[in-house]
Amino acid sequence: MADKICFDRLRECGVVALASSEEQSDTIPLGGKGFCVAFDPLDGSSIISTDFAVGSIFGIWAGDSFNGQTGKDQVAAVYVVYGPRTVLVVGRPTGDGKEEIVQEYTLHGEEWMLERDRLVVGNKKVFAPGNLRASVENHGYGKLVEEFIAEQYTLRYTGGMVPDVHHILSKGGGVFMYASSPSCPAKLRLLFESAPLARIVEMAGGASSDGTGSILDIKITGTEARTPVFLGSKSEAAKCEKALAI
Repeated sequence: MADKICFDRLRECGVVALASSEEQSDTIPLGGKGFCVAFDPLDGSSIISTDFAVGSIFGIWAGDSFNGQTGKDQVAAVYVVYGPRTVLVVGRPTGDGKEEIVQEYTLHGEEWMLERDRLVVGNKKVFAPGNLRASVENHGYGKLVEEFIAEQYTLRYTGGMVPDVHHILSKGGGVFMYASSPSCPAKLRLLFESAPLARIVEMAGGASSDGTGSILDIKITGTEARTPVFLGSKSEAAKCEKALAI
């Protein structure tokens, strides 16, 4: 249902040439002109039964193809959190194009109202470690988690990427981590999840990494590519890269 609603709305707006969804990753022509959109209609679907917050993710590129572009080429990125409040976060250039901002809106009845004019990612001792099973084989990841615990970082992890990344943006810092190992490979897709959220985090003054460099520098060559993900404070992202280089 969520997938159909997103496709229907994108088709109706008239400016989307094609779209691709995490649920059906073929690129689908939508009859518009100007942009292509990649989205995850319901991130965190596996935790709905626990009544945790879930979300939607959208990455927006100019043109009529994702291939050959990078996450940095996104003209805007958006996520929505469905929880006690319904929250919309938009990363975009300002009207004059001189800077990029991340804004938070909340839904009041049927109207979106600006809640915070600018979200900024600074430094904060908070971490959200996903795919912890990978730490058995990925010793750098295991040592990194132990380091954060020893330094008395606060653990904030729900199992939903959108609410966990939103916590970092909402509270002004921290790091979301999703490492990989041979038996526990990365499952987050570059096009639908990693690149859009990385764009928002970097627009807010934070950093993204796949363990070696910015996620936004990875060239898109298809819809199936998956990558480790580290998003949040610049200092914490740097610690992740250092630990994984061991």
